[in-house]
Amino acid sequence: MVSKTKITFYGHSMFVVESEKGLKIGMDPYDEKVKSKLPDVSADIVTVSHSHFDHSNIKLFKGNPEIIKEAGIFKVKGIPFTGYSSFHDNNKGYLRGKNIIFKFEIDEIVFVHLGDFGSFSDAKILNELKNTDILFIPVGGVFTINSKEALNLIKELKPKIAIPMHFKEKDTLVDVDEINYFKNSLQDFMIAKEVDNGFEITKEELPGSTEIRIIYSFLKSNPFV
Repeated sequence: MVSKTKITFYGHSMFVVESEKGLKIGMDPYDEKVKSKLPDVSADIVTVSHSHFDHSNIKLFKGNPEIIKEAGIFKVKGIPFTGYSSFHDNNKGYLRGKNIIFKFEIDEIVFVHLGDFGSFSDAKILNELKNTDILFIPVGGVFTINSKEALNLIKELKPKIAIPMHFKEKDTLVDVDEINYFKNSLQDFMIAKEVDNGFEITKEELPGSTEIRIIYSFLKSNPFV
């Protein structure tokens, strides 16, 4: 059986990417103010886009992971990371402060997690994020870009796979838009595939043009826990 990279969604903006060799990278863990039932999960490395409660509950992860929560260039456990400073709003951070976009490569697949993205601090960053393989992008509005803004950014960045995040599920306690807002904004532009929990993939299996994959975080049936 060929090993594949695993991508698991735990709701809100929290993901775990597990390499073919079993190294786990966690992203933006939340606390009980987001979902009253917290997942049982471990990681070797954790990225934190900003210090708000719904993205920075690092104690959620078992395994004593190494934490990356600053902009810059890093290499942790052999994995290259770049953190780009951006804004949590469209007013140069005046409303909600700064946000870090993280880009990393694992199993020859390039990932970008936008965190609570509102706007870029430097237009040059946009070009550095283009043509990435897998993009995690907020779509819920209110605290981040909304569904239409997310779709426009996907069109600009042209990732192989775009995965929406920061939307309201049935057990989400934070007041953000439901995923239907984003699905309706797609119209005839792109087709979305919907899956529970996550999926496995290899570099060779990445699509040739942008594909939307909507993941729902039904933890009880999570095959990767």
